[in-house]
Amino acid sequence: MFGLKQKLAFGFGGLLAILLIVGGLGIAVLLQYRSALNMFFYENWRSVEYGQAMVDSLERLDDIARPISGRQGAVTTAQIQEAARNAGAQLSGKSFAAHSPLDQLETNCVAEDHNITLDGEETIAAAVTKLWKGESLKGEKLPGESYRQAYLRLLDPTIQGAKEDRTAAFATIERLSPLLKAQAQGVLHLNLDNMKPLDGRAKRMADNAIRMMVLLAVTGIALAVIFTFFVGRSILRPLATVTKSIREIEQGNLDLVVQVKTRDELHQLAEAFNSMAAKLREFRRTDRAKLVRTQRTTQLAVDSLPDAIAIISPDGHIELSNETAHRLFRLDPGTDIAQGSDPRLNLLVREVAAADQPLERRGYESAIEVYDHGGQLKYFLPHAVPIRDAERHLLGVTLVLADVTNLRRLDEMKSGLLSVVSHELKTPLTSIRMAVHLLLEEQVGQLNMKQSELLIAAREDSDRLERIIADLLDMGRLESGRVELDLRPEPAERLVSDAITPLETAFHDRGVALDVAIPDDVAPVLVDPARIDHVFSNLLGNALKFSPPGSRVRISAQNEEAMVRLSVDDTGVGIPAEYLPRIFERFYRVPRENQPAGAGLGLAIAKEIVEAHGGRIAAQSLSGQGTCLSFTLQRADQPAASERREDHHETGIYSHNG
Repeated sequence: MFGLKQKLAFGFGGLLAILLIVGGLGIAVLLQYRSALNMFFYENWRSVEYGQAMVDSLERLDDIARPISGRQGAVTTAQIQEAARNAGAQLSGKSFAAHSPLDQLETNCVAEDHNITLDGEETIAAAVTKLWKGESLKGEKLPGESYRQAYLRLLDPTIQGAKEDRTAAFATIERLSPLLKAQAQGVLHLNLDNMKPLDGRAKRMADNAIRMMVLLAVTGIALAVIFTFFVGRSILRPLATVTKSIREIEQGNLDLVVQVKTRDELHQLAEAFNSMAAKLREFRRTDRAKLVRTQRTTQLAVDSLPDAIAIISPDGHIELSNETAHRLFRLDPGTDIAQGSDPRLNLLVREVAAADQPLERRGYESAIEVYDHGGQLKYFLPHAVPIRDAERHLLGVTLVLADVTNLRRLDEMKSGLLSVVSHELKTPLTSIRMAVHLLLEEQVGQLNMKQSELLIAAREDSDRLERIIADLLDMGRLESGRVELDLRPEPAERLVSDAITPLETAFHDRGVALDVAIPDDVAPVLVDPARIDHVFSNLLGNALKFSPPGSRVRISAQNEEAMVRLSVDDTGVGIPAEYLPRIFERFYRVPRENQPAGAGLGLAIAKEIVEAHGGRIAAQSLSGQGTCLSFTLQRADQPAASERREDHHETGIYSHNG
């Protein structure tokens, strides 16, 4: 049985054989017609040349013979020798000089005898030979004197004095020369007359050759098409069967078996596909079982969690959700996320899909409030994470709604406790500070040096405790939302000036330079001056604490699209990268040697104040190279600034966690 390789070789070899056969037949036809044309033109034209050459030779011989004919008087030996020399006769050997008129007449007569191509030409050639040689074409001697014999007798010097013999020889020449010319011209005219219709015959032969070549080409093409059809069919039909079966397998029909009846490479390919399909069927059975187990395990795991969990496809369809998500947020598998009970979830998922990075909660104020079936109010913080494959393509979004009800209640209890404790401590602390003040003023008696030192230390600690209690009260008010901001347009330069005035002495005493770079084109901002002054105090106070003498602190401002960014840069000790994300947490203090006194609430309070204004606060730092703390405020020169602030505060409850 032929293989695919043999079939291809047979197909191309067959086409090559057809091409060679057609080409060979075409060449044979052309050679045949060339031979015919050669016979028509070449052989007939040679006979014309022979006849014309004989006529020319006879005329020259007549011209040579006339002066020595004897009719004009006696002929001298010199005249006869001259005539013999011109005619080319060598009487001793009865031969002729090469290329002489006699030799040319002899040569052309013999050549014509051997170039008989037409009917009737042989009779004329025989007459020419008879008149010239006095013999037939077969070499038989004929009676009577020939033109050749008469001419040689005329040139014979031995008959010099026999005028009658010379005159008789010339008379024979005169009688035979017209006859010989007439027969030579007969050869010429016969062949010319035969060549006249050759033009039409040549055209007919060319037409026949064209028809024959067209017939051969058509026959070759037909044979090639038939040959290609059958050979291609034997190759392409199994390929079509394999292709159709592969497409069925591609559509999921793994139970299909590819049928190829040939015993070539295509049969081996079909067997390989059948083997692959069998393995795919086995993989599908095992993978399907694993997938079912994984889905059930995953569903049971997420159902057991108190948090609401849902997996959403990139186009917004819910693929998996637990009981909590279904019961409280109507996040049902197969539905669209937009059909859920809270539109903010749809917004969150779309932001994650667009940004391709996680979005997480920023605080309890961003929690979603929902009542369960028992009428109990619950709080859930949303958190969304993109699901990517190995090539970083988005496969979906995992939405987690963390139940923070208990944490929120604990936080509220903690905040309430701190508020109560702060209020309860404030009254006795005021009394203690007053008593220390009176003692230091020596209103109740004179103090010695040791007593004064102890009271000064107690005054400093009580002042620090008073500031901590004030910060705790401010934090409680900010978290509870009981702080109302008195927003009004203020120039950034005035805010900075008011903030640095009370701190100039401290910066001067510590030897730290304070630079201000506020361009004239910086827009006014919409702020509560008292609250923003508290932010500047915290940022400048930290910069002063951690900047060594001889360093520099710089305050700058620049316009952004709808905000103004204010920055405080120092060249102090900086913050290590691992601690930077936590510096805005309450009660968090960066671990370092010779830690300055403080409760770790300053930056947390500054963050709450800035965000209450609709802005953002950020920190950049490198250990040992200084820190840059910057925050943004709403521009007051933009239309509807307050509406944008409210919208920003409402929709900006999530922060990126890249």
